[in-house]
Amino acid sequence: MIILLFLLNILFILHGLSTLFWLLFAWQDNDQISKEKTPHTFAPPQLSFTALLPARHETNVIRDTLLSIAQIDYPRHLTEVLVICKSDDQETIAAAQAVINEYNLIQCRVITFDDTPINKPHALNLGLRHARNEVIGVFDAEDQPHTRIYQIVNTLMTQRHLDILQSGVQLMNHRSHWFSTLNVLEYFFWFKSTMHYFAKKKVIPLGGNTVFFRKQLLASIGGWDENCLTEDADVGIRLSALGAKIGVTYDEATVTREETPSSISHFIKQRTRWNQGFLEIFTKGDWLKLATFSQKALSAYILLTPYIQLLFFLFLLISLFMMFTTVLPIAIVLFMMIPLMLVVLQLIVFMIGLYLFCKAYQEPFMIWYPLKIILTFLPYQCLLGVSSLRALYRTFRRNTGWEKTAHFNAHRDSAKRIEIKELGAEA
Repeated sequence: MIILLFLLNILFILHGLSTLFWLLFAWQDNDQISKEKTPHTFAPPQLSFTALLPARHETNVIRDTLLSIAQIDYPRHLTEVLVICKSDDQETIAAAQAVINEYNLIQCRVITFDDTPINKPHALNLGLRHARNEVIGVFDAEDQPHTRIYQIVNTLMTQRHLDILQSGVQLMNHRSHWFSTLNVLEYFFWFKSTMHYFAKKKVIPLGGNTVFFRKQLLASIGGWDENCLTEDADVGIRLSALGAKIGVTYDEATVTREETPSSISHFIKQRTRWNQGFLEIFTKGDWLKLATFSQKALSAYILLTPYIQLLFFLFLLISLFMMFTTVLPIAIVLFMMIPLMLVVLQLIVFMIGLYLFCKAYQEPFMIWYPLKIILTFLPYQCLLGVSSLRALYRTFRRNTGWEKTAHFNAHRDSAKRIEIKELGAEA
């Protein structure tokens, strides 16, 4: 038993160190991050864009999102927006069409489907077939993209000869719920730091939105896997294995803004879907087609991370119990405390990260915020653990149904609702 715990302790020390390394990568490799910053000057418009906007039961947010995408600053004849809905979702269809008619958004269309499965990748593949332009951009129904996102993508994709570009996404409403702060910080570190490390290693599980593909490349692999619950990460792994040139860019000033899940149950369902999808990608084995052993090892580690974190959390509880109830040599006790010390370091990094987030997004930083992180860290790990266990249960039961996350515009300031005029005119 002691030998097993010793070996597990080594594994979780490595896990803790890698987690800290990912969190801090953006501050360790400034040269790499500087190269991937948003450009200050833009290349002349060359690429044409089709924005795919899958939506289901999104009457709360579809108006503002559609207007946000429609007002992106780029020549109108080089853009189109496809809102993709199941035909039975008449309320969302009517809401989207009403905005299109009201503002004469001639570059926007609503596309409907009647077949199954009723999920995001199926909608995206339909949009891919109807897309007229050379670059496909994906947005979620609650997104608020930056007005210059197409200029940024056009510049980076043409200058760096990229096949795919992942731009930054940031949850904003860190004060909405007790779990929102850590959820926001996960996104902050993931897009600002971790994904840059993946880009350096040329293994990128792409995000679900504000990601841009050369249409021809995407079509060549058949689009998204409609049977995968994390179609975004899956297509990223498959394209990485093909050797596609994938870039990542992040700048607080130009991120796409989103909201955290509206309740604990919605958070657990969302994480269950992600964790189950990662397990699906792992078992599919496309990551084995990556060129090098280090890429394969990294991709396997990424896909299994939710379950490693669950074991890590359980191991911490067991080791704490043993340290207080079992007589062990002092050297072993100190060795078993290393993972706990790494958790403490993560807490400190999160505290600093919250300060940096508030500073970057001009949010007030309250003196009690570090205490909130300390008090919510373990409960948050419990939510992640429940999500991982639920994902395993659903996988065992072969339940692959899509559990939708509800959206309520919590990331948008109600005093600054989007109002624009004459967007149907040629830019």
